[in-house]
Amino acid sequence: MQTKDDSIVVDPSQPDLVINVGKVTFGEENRKKLQKNQRDQEKKKVVRAACALLNSGGGVIHTEMANEDDHPVEMGQDLEQALRELIQSSDVLQAFIECLQQGRHSYIYVKSWSSGPPSEDSCTKPRICSLSSSLYRRSSTSVIRLDPRQALDFLKTQKRNAKHTLRNEESPPSEIPNIIHQNVSESNPAFQVFQSNKIEHGHILPFPESQSVEFKQYSTKCIQEYVRRKIPEYISAFANTEGGYLFIGVDDKRKTVLGCAKEDVDPDSLQRVIAGAISKMPVFHFCSTDARVSYETKVIDVFKKENLYGYLVVVKVEPFCCAVFSEAPISWIVNQKQEIISLNTKEWVAKMMDTDPDLAEGFKSLLISSNIPPCCRPVYFRKVPEPKASIQQHLF
Repeated sequence: MQTKDDSIVVDPSQPDLVINVGKVTFGEENRKKLQKNQRDQEKKKVVRAACALLNSGGGVIHTEMANEDDHPVEMGQDLEQALRELIQSSDVLQAFIECLQQGRHSYIYVKSWSSGPPSEDSCTKPRICSLSSSLYRRSSTSVIRLDPRQALDFLKTQKRNAKHTLRNEESPPSEIPNIIHQNVSESNPAFQVFQSNKIEHGHILPFPESQSVEFKQYSTKCIQEYVRRKIPEYISAFANTEGGYLFIGVDDKRKTVLGCAKEDVDPDSLQRVIAGAISKMPVFHFCSTDARVSYETKVIDVFKKENLYGYLVVVKVEPFCCAVFSEAPISWIVNQKQEIISLNTKEWVAKMMDTDPDLAEGFKSLLISSNIPPCCRPVYFRKVPEPKASIQQHLF
């Protein structure tokens, strides 16, 4: 479902695409004096507007300067850094964004996002600009969020794997190689603990954290809230790698079972929180299935001197066939109604993979000139047969 952002609005009275974000504080010293919440809110508005313009052919961000300086000041390091992270490129910031101050107003000119020639196999910049891919994977003992370029490579790999699997399924049985399938879960040492019904407080597990094992310990009554916020990252990371086990109630440094104290958590309620969080995670299929994330939750009683102390919660996650997101990717565009909206997961993947018909067939290329005035919109032209293409090229 697309989400409209009402905190920043398109100015319909302008001939160019202009987004008004309201008051913003400029200048490094001025921004340091702001409360963190206000600084983050201003930064959020500017970055969302820049993302929407990058993905919509370029335009202008109009701000009213909240600071009282009567002379031009710099943008501010936190704003510049946020915009650099948005662009995710070796290009300098000025390749896409320029700033001009006039009196109490500041104008940030944003050029159109350019990914270079699209190719199924070559490593190019993503077709669109995003604040976050919302795709996670395991790397050794860590969970990493894929930047847009890494996300594009991951999606291409998953698409190729899905096509290969589909071809094998369609092949006659005699042509499919005889592969002996091994249950990876049962070969993992964590599987033995997962099979248990009770365990002793202070027990040291005979295996460390790894690519397929994660330990978490929450010694607070806010366990459910922590789990609700963090579970999508860990579950999607396991599903997008090779599966694995998330242990809630184990000290990661000492591999010691501490459990979640029974006074702090209700196991049935915690399982519902986990199930609810996983059910909301978006998935995208390149294959012919509509499967969801496959997982199993196990609550193990933790005893201390023969008395029930609390619970060890283990979530076993199976590898996913295509792509699992922790939430919808964060990317914004300006639609035909001149509304600033976020892309849903399906739209985002389609544009990233260049499978959107308007991108794949409608627009051949984007003409960008570094010498044109900053507020001029870029020009798209469609594929047309000769001789019209020759005429277009001559006129342009």
